[in-house]
Amino acid sequence: MSKLKYILSVSGKFHHFQVGQILHQRNQLIKIITGWPSIKLKNEKIPKEFIISDGIFNILKYPFSSFPLMNPYLQLMSIYNKKNIDRIVCKFLEKNNEADVLLGLAGVALRSGRKILNNNKIFVCERSSSHIVFQDNLLADEYKINNRKFYRAHNWIIENELKEYEMADMILTPSNFVRNSFDKKNIKKVKVVNFGVNTKNFFRDENIKKNQKFFDILFVGAISLRKGLHYLLEAFQKFKHPNKRLHIVGNHTLDKDFFEKKINKDGIVYHGHVNHYKLNNLYNNSHVFVLPSIEEGFATVILQAAAAGCPVIVSENTGAAEFVKNNKIGFVVPIRDANAIANKLENLSENKDLLVEFSDKAAKTMQKNTWSDYVDQVENLILEIKKQKQ
Repeated sequence: MSKLKYILSVSGKFHHFQVGQILHQRNQLIKIITGWPSIKLKNEKIPKEFIISDGIFNILKYPFSSFPLMNPYLQLMSIYNKKNIDRIVCKFLEKNNEADVLLGLAGVALRSGRKILNNNKIFVCERSSSHIVFQDNLLADEYKINNRKFYRAHNWIIENELKEYEMADMILTPSNFVRNSFDKKNIKKVKVVNFGVNTKNFFRDENIKKNQKFFDILFVGAISLRKGLHYLLEAFQKFKHPNKRLHIVGNHTLDKDFFEKKINKDGIVYHGHVNHYKLNNLYNNSHVFVLPSIEEGFATVILQAAAAGCPVIVSENTGAAEFVKNNKIGFVVPIRDANAIANKLENLSENKDLLVEFSDKAAKTMQKNTWSDYVDQVENLILEIKKQKQ
């Protein structure tokens, strides 16, 4: 059987370049079309002739990404970016009919998805977060709880995605948490494949010895209410340990004014954005990784931490709850529960044997959850669709 040929379309970068690398190695990648600036793609292991990059709208957005008053402008740039990627893919499809599959991130493939379906090929809509309406409502509740103005997704973005969900051959999601959000909307063509991890970038470094004087906690993610960082900050204050440290890695968002003073306190180290070398060191140096997200598809940072042998504490809405429980690599807590996080921190800080057990299981588990495994599972699902279409 001849190998399937893929076009990938994505508004940013996300995990699609990891997938693209595997497909390119297997001679299955035709093109990856992205709204991420080409200057930021220099370290991706995909030859530039396989990439079409038009990052102008992401470049125009970036300087204003932490200013709430600029939200209408940011939404407009996001819409233009999505429309632009869709337009570029359509134009490419007019000249190239080799692709068997368009794997498009939700929101960027309405016209191009329709075009490839008209050619009797396969359109996979990839939604890495929960159903867009479910997500919007859940986050609106969180902002209301914290007396913050919430900027809902633009109607154009919502309507576009809903049309993509309807026409796609398959909606590809990374977790049962995401699939359940589609079930609530009575959408049944949803498949689940957990994300993978790059074990060359993220791994247990036996040369690094954790600081035994301190108990180091790590958070990696956008500095936002969506990531639940405020509940971790509250838990950190409740956590009774004489030498505790909380390391925060990530960029500020529209919630910058909400968090700026909260993270500028004793025992909290803000690192900003770091490269994967420093990030792997932080995972290896930390005793536990915590991600208490309010909504998440399947946060790849959880897998990165696990690959480095760092036990995890995650909320039930991170998409990784079943993965963490089934593989016994940490704890799952309810959303919005600082007390539960603090209790689990106490548990781990007082039980070194449990820390070692979680650490060993985490590092071992991630050897079987690579991006190559992910692509294999996705391709098997697509081959089933191809059979049904014949």
